[in-house]
Amino acid sequence: MKKNIKTVAIIGGGPSGCALATLLNRQGFKVAVFYIAKRPEIIVGESLVPAIIPMLRELGIEDEVKSYSTYKPGASVWVNKDEEATSPFSYGQGSIPDYAYNVPRVKFDKTLFDLAVREGVQFFEHIAQIEKTGNGDELKLGDETIKFINNYFNGQPDLIVDASGRSRTISRLLNIPTKNGYRKDVALFSHMIDTEKIEPYNIHLHRLEKGWAWRIPLPDRISIGVVINPKHLETFGSTKEERYDNYLKSEPTLQKFTSMGNRATGVAQYDNYQLISQQMYGTNWVLNGDAGGFLDPIFSSGLFLAIKGSFRLARIIGDGKNPNYAQYQKEQMLELEVWQKLIDTWYSGRLFTLFKVGQDRLDTAIGRFLGPHIQKHLTRIFSGEAVYVGYSRRFLNFVTGSMISIMKMVGLHNRDVRDLEIK
Repeated sequence: MKKNIKTVAIIGGGPSGCALATLLNRQGFKVAVFYIAKRPEIIVGESLVPAIIPMLRELGIEDEVKSYSTYKPGASVWVNKDEEATSPFSYGQGSIPDYAYNVPRVKFDKTLFDLAVREGVQFFEHIAQIEKTGNGDELKLGDETIKFINNYFNGQPDLIVDASGRSRTISRLLNIPTKNGYRKDVALFSHMIDTEKIEPYNIHLHRLEKGWAWRIPLPDRISIGVVINPKHLETFGSTKEERYDNYLKSEPTLQKFTSMGNRATGVAQYDNYQLISQQMYGTNWVLNGDAGGFLDPIFSSGLFLAIKGSFRLARIIGDGKNPNYAQYQKEQMLELEVWQKLIDTWYSGRLFTLFKVGQDRLDTAIGRFLGPHIQKHLTRIFSGEAVYVGYSRRFLNFVTGSMISIMKMVGLHNRDVRDLEIK
């Protein structure tokens, strides 16, 4: 990896690219961001986790984000349309704030963009051409791009950062191998008005007869999304709009909450979940945010991981003449792996099973002893803290694995505890 970095080209003007550009600019690096001005009408990743709040504060934007967002005090999980378990973030009793925000992503992304502009980051509205140099995996900006930016870097930049999101510009160019998750779901979502109100303004996650759904309260509307196997959607229409509208009408849980609602936006579709690049840096390049790996909308980890990666990469690059990109890759891979394990407990149904079993045992001595402990560490999944506290990870692994297996084996329950897998 090239050392003694002074100039950095960032491909992508989304949250991860803008956050990184701001942090590097503050350290004195010469930075340029290549971006496309056109943004989608709505963007997935509207529900922040409390673990992101310290980073918003460090960037100096929490007050602005708060001004146009909905205060988010916790998370609610529904096993079915009638059974709800609510966890205020305060139950986590951790070291991070006990709140977050549900954000209109267009405004949130603009906040980070405007911050970088105010602090002097150079932006170029241009699709950057990236080419191989013929020297291993070394890359360069194409001649057309160098000309467009009027030779801003006085030659080639020392480092190229791919923050292009799911476009995965460098990974595609270099054919970097990927690790794919076993889920092949499609997410469809829109913003709706006149639906049943949500108070307090938690994110609501619903296990459905097929797939699962989210309801995220925004200031004047609710984001409603479904995550489902595409084969289940084929009978609901030929377009994403038809499939979304007809599915909401047919699914009992969604029908209950949306029967009087109307779409205020079009329908957005995401269908490339759970994919991680197996190489995150090379001779003069590095991947950041979704360009390196993305998982799943459950637990709202995506935007948090993208910005956290920007802080991590800014620290690595800022380490002077010997930036440790191998350490960056190791930390990124480990973090994605741990989050993936938590995500798997959702789809396997183990989290739902734990809730069902827990309801039966709360009136026993062991239930009164373990109940608050389980609630604290389960809440930390939704706050984003469980991944970073070793004891929480080990405890959650036990209660969603060995403990349920033991209870099944010895019959310490009042009902069938087959795992409530997401179909």
